[in-house]
Amino acid sequence: MNHRIGIATGLVLLWCARASPGLGGAAAQPASTHSCVVIADTASSHIWRSQAAACATRLAPASTFKIPHALVGLETGVVTPTTSEPWDGTAYPNQPEWQRSHTVLSALKPSVLWFFQRMAPRIGAARMHEWLTRLKYGNADTSGDVKFYWVNGTLRVSPDEQVAFLRQFFAGTLPVHGEYQHLVQEALVQKIGTVQNATGIHPLDGVWDKTTLTSKTGATRAANGQGVSWLVGQLKAEGRDYVFASAVWHDRDGVDALAGARLAARTFADRGIIRSRKR
Repeated sequence: MNHRIGIATGLVLLWCARASPGLGGAAAQPASTHSCVVIADTASSHIWRSQAAACATRLAPASTFKIPHALVGLETGVVTPTTSEPWDGTAYPNQPEWQRSHTVLSALKPSVLWFFQRMAPRIGAARMHEWLTRLKYGNADTSGDVKFYWVNGTLRVSPDEQVAFLRQFFAGTLPVHGEYQHLVQEALVQKIGTVQNATGIHPLDGVWDKTTLTSKTGATRAANGQGVSWLVGQLKAEGRDYVFASAVWHDRDGVDALAGARLAARTFADRGIIRSRKR
């Protein structure tokens, strides 16, 4: 299947492994399936990594790129917070939220690909490259098809680099207007105990009362065949703030679109950041 068609229709990819062997008793996984979780405690500046080498691996950011994409779109004036793009009538049976008009803010959690594919040429590849270099976002490579560089594997970013970028984003210290950083943060707040992606709102394992999860999913199968699933963001729990990136990837096969989110939830529970749900 052409990778573009799979992405545009929200193809749910298959994942045949659970978590990394280094995450406290989780099942073993095939050698070609990898995972990483990075968690930075904002107060102490302590950073925990499940596996150092894996967390330094650059991957296609998929829809997690919508965070810097939205910020650059707003900062360059290509869109405003209230600019509405009309839905063109294309049917998306598996992505019901794509079948309506959107602003850049409303398009974030449901991962409305068509909105960002319209915005990308207006920003331009060269200008986005300059911005990503300034933001120190991965390899900053925007070459190739301007509507696909963040999903086809041209642009790549590691979990470690995601966390470095997100720490500045949540602190409001990126070289972008603070108002835009705040608006994008607000647009990414999830309903308690759930996470939203292109196909809908999904429950997460664990007990999430008295927590706030501000996050972005991402999943793709890149041109080289590598399947990737992400969850990145910030978790506020028990009076502490954590910035994190969770990724699951398979070198030559797809992964479930929510694998990164499920790994993040299990890791938060394993590390006592949230409580495990009693069975």
